[in-house]
Amino acid sequence: MNARQDALEDDDDEYHPVNDLYQTAFCIYECYLTPEQQQRLGDSSHGVMRNLTKHRNRRNGPGFAKAVDDFNAVVLDLKAKGELIKLRHPSYDLTCHILYQVYSRTVAHQADALNNYQAFSNYVYGEINAILVREFIEQTNITSKSVFMDLGCGIGNVVLQVAAQTGCESYGIEIMETPCKLAKRQLKEYATRMKAWCLPTGKVHFRHGDFLDTSANDMYSTMTRADVLLVNNYAFDAKTNHALAQMFLDLKEGTKIISLKSFVPKHHKINQRTVTMPESILQVKEYEYFSEAVSWTNNSGVYYISTINRQRLKPFYDAMCANVS
Repeated sequence: MNARQDALEDDDDEYHPVNDLYQTAFCIYECYLTPEQQQRLGDSSHGVMRNLTKHRNRRNGPGFAKAVDDFNAVVLDLKAKGELIKLRHPSYDLTCHILYQVYSRTVAHQADALNNYQAFSNYVYGEINAILVREFIEQTNITSKSVFMDLGCGIGNVVLQVAAQTGCESYGIEIMETPCKLAKRQLKEYATRMKAWCLPTGKVHFRHGDFLDTSANDMYSTMTRADVLLVNNYAFDAKTNHALAQMFLDLKEGTKIISLKSFVPKHHKINQRTVTMPESILQVKEYEYFSEAVSWTNNSGVYYISTINRQRLKPFYDAMCANVS
């Protein structure tokens, strides 16, 4: 998120219509117009774009409204001529703005309801912020052909961001009723907003349920064909993490699992005793994230990407078979 968005959209959860209009104008200017087209609107030092900033900062309502009308006249003319840039996927900054619009209209006024959880339980609520999700997308190389799933998706921000930025199939499952209801409301608003911005939504689906319930066949079968899984297991107990590791045995080769705690003990080694453990098929890399990447702390931390790699077990199985024969 850029500095202008930081100033306008991260103050609080209250919706500011003038700020929304202002940021929307700049997103259109930066994402949908060529440099030559932008010249018709000026820049930060002159013209319509300067007037938008000046009158907003001075709280000059009539002046700001006039600047918006002038901006709309240019953009509508370009749209009528079919000259606006056609985006395949939104940029990171545009994605952040669209998701801000979605959140403001569906979740912000009910945000307090998300604090009704049992402290120190597996159901503690927390969100991964957009800047870290962008890194996840880059590190795991999610594309429009990928299948992504968030196990414990909360209000669905990550699922929507991944879908918006990449156009992939993006799924979320959440056991807590209130966050899941808000996720589905966000999805409905997201579809409307993406259409208004002339952008593809990707295939997005949310389900209310327990991701450990393998009888939920539709979501479980989706998980087994996923290319990337996200598990925000920062507050999960050892029993839940172990149950998840058992489920990973059904994942396809090459699936990447993003987690906030490693599923593999730090000193885990593959040998004849551990070769059948689910942890042994996980090849893990540790990455550092910095401040403001997650909602529950401003401090830096680490996350892990585990890749399903059964080939690393072959030498041990070959040795075991040789000893038997």
